Amino acid sequence: MVAIKSVYSVLNEGIVVLKNLESNLLRLRQIAAFSLLLLVIALPVSSQELQNLTLENAIDLAVEGDDWLIVSQQEENALLEQAIASGELPDPKMVVGLPNMPLDTLNFNQEPMTQFRLGVSQSFPRGDSLKLQRRRDLQQSEVNPFQRDDRKAAVSLEVSRLWLDGYLAEQSITLINNDRVLFEQLVDITNARYTSAAGLARQQDLVRAEVELVRLDDRLAMLRQLQDRSKQRLAEWLPYEYLSLPLSPELLQRPPPSTELSGLAQASEYFLNHPKVRAQDKRIEISQTQIEITEQSFKPSYSVGVNYGYRGNAPGGIDRADFISLDVSFDLPLFTEKRQKPRLRASQYRASARQTERMLLIKDLFANYQQAMAQLVVLDERRALFNDTLLSQLSDLTQATLSSYTADEGDFEEVMRAYIAELNAKIELLQIEVERSKIISQLDYLLTTSAL
Repeated sequence: MVAIKSVYSVLNEGIVVLKNLESNLLRLRQIAAFSLLLLVIALPVSSQELQNLTLENAIDLAVEGDDWLIVSQQEENALLEQAIASGELPDPKMVVGLPNMPLDTLNFNQEPMTQFRLGVSQSFPRGDSLKLQRRRDLQQSEVNPFQRDDRKAAVSLEVSRLWLDGYLAEQSITLINNDRVLFEQLVDITNARYTSAAGLARQQDLVRAEVELVRLDDRLAMLRQLQDRSKQRLAEWLPYEYLSLPLSPELLQRPPPSTELSGLAQASEYFLNHPKVRAQDKRIEISQTQIEITEQSFKPSYSVGVNYGYRGNAPGGIDRADFISLDVSFDLPLFTEKRQKPRLRASQYRASARQTERMLLIKDLFANYQQAMAQLVVLDERRALFNDTLLSQLSDLTQATLSSYTADEGDFEEVMRAYIAELNAKIELLQIEVERSKIISQLDYLLTTSAL
């Protein structure tokens, strides 16, 4: 009985272990499934998963795939490495010689002047040239991060313009295709009136309606050409597989920037953090350092050398003394009128030019900002006019002229003009929306600030 109980106890323990193992396996499966879900969420969205290409997707893809940013980072790394080398002394020079060897016997011990010479010398550049050259290279490397910030903002602006051009073409095609049904209905109405016994329409009315349909088809062909051209230009910035995606049918309504610059003084203070201005400030620092480097040319450079000369014994076995030589050599910049001073003045002129370029850059940014803001005000006024008044009036006019025509009280020319005017107004409103988005993108670039 004891043995049976022991076996039963062992079986129970085994069952418990198996249940625990099953529970642990279930937990591991749940953890693995959750981890896989997180991994899928973290993966970048591929072109197959996107239904359409939004403006934000296009900008992100263009910035992430911009090889210029990689080149800029590599250039910065090169300048940082160069700065390390620029601050170091030049390599010492080693001299090995055999002076005063007699040519008649080539006997090393024959003449007391013959010796085996071994020497080393080290040159020292002028003043603080090494320290200043290292500082200049470091300053040059500090330009690159600001250039990358400006590049990202400029790429966003360029891609936004290209995407918006394609969006304008696609949405114009959609508007024309939607209104083409109305033109086809008008052709059917005109054809029915023309073939009726009463002869309510003229033949030229039917021909005119059919001609307008052909003109719409021609307009669609031109818009498709514009659409293809915009996508081909986007191919410079986006992976090819994304170009086959349709553009997002919805245009994100972005508010204009809240920053208002009322004068050049305020703009000069604000644009201090623009990447272009920050990069120019670094160039000014480089030019100031270059002036200091040029000033070192008025100081002497020198070198220090040590030479050891070994002499053999005299023919009679007399021991000869060896020699050691110490020397210091330096140049004397005494005649500076035609060499050092013109170079110093050239460095000073370049530094002044960098300062002037900075002011021109700020003025250019502010002028572009003022122009963009003025255009935005006009576009907002036009958009409100179209949305609040013009489109509804043109729609009412189209319906009124069509009703008059079908009641045999109006002219076909008026109906056709009303239809075309309404379609043109819809496309013009779309153009206003697109142009407004382009202006806001330009303002975003102009008001870009660097976080560095």
